[in-house]
Amino acid sequence: MKGEWIVRNGGADLLLFFNGWGMDRHVADWVQSTNPLPPGHDLVMLYDYGDLALPSWLDGAMAGYDHVDLVAWSLGVWAAMHSGLERIRRAVAINGTSTPIDMQRGIAPEVFRATLQTWSPPTRGRFENRMFIGMDRDPRLDLVRTHRSTISQQLELRSISGNVKRLAAAPPPPWRYAKVIVGSRDMIFLPWNQKAAWEGYEVAMFDGMPHFPFFHLDGWPEVLA
Repeated sequence: MKGEWIVRNGGADLLLFFNGWGMDRHVADWVQSTNPLPPGHDLVMLYDYGDLALPSWLDGAMAGYDHVDLVAWSLGVWAAMHSGLERIRRAVAINGTSTPIDMQRGIAPEVFRATLQTWSPPTRGRFENRMFIGMDRDPRLDLVRTHRSTISQQLELRSISGNVKRLAAAPPPPWRYAKVIVGSRDMIFLPWNQKAAWEGYEVAMFDGMPHFPFFHLDGWPEVLA
């Protein structure tokens, strides 16, 4: 996977943000600009899960922090669990599950397969309409949309598909999601599937929130609260 510093001010604590599939740093930049992390926190954004290995520089960087927290969105929820991370103080999952290709606890296999096989600019437009449902006229959309190519996104999704199958029986990481946020209007990871996947976890349901959650959440402080 790839990683980029969003905030690097020499803080004592580090937040790792595992972005959604096909996305880039625009999401993290926008969230940080509107309701930033409190002073003393640095921020790394991780994305492009064609390879699940963490960036080579990240292990050394994490060693210099007192605490490392994690926020994961969409397919980033699954990717974070298979990244090899060990030292996590608190982890929050948003609109995703640990079983992303699953009829009852993730995305229906036929839907996932059709998305992969037909991915193109028109398909991408329809997907974004579902991801941002109810916000099609919101001027903020242009600030958070990914600039990645459809080919890059399709290659990533193909790799994710193979790794979901390969890692289905892998042991869980040594940390656990402490909080799960679910949007009631999520049209990608259906909310009832998310609830089924997170049975036994602390689940916060946000009424009216679509798959893209960050226009409905009050920045990093609310996510981490």
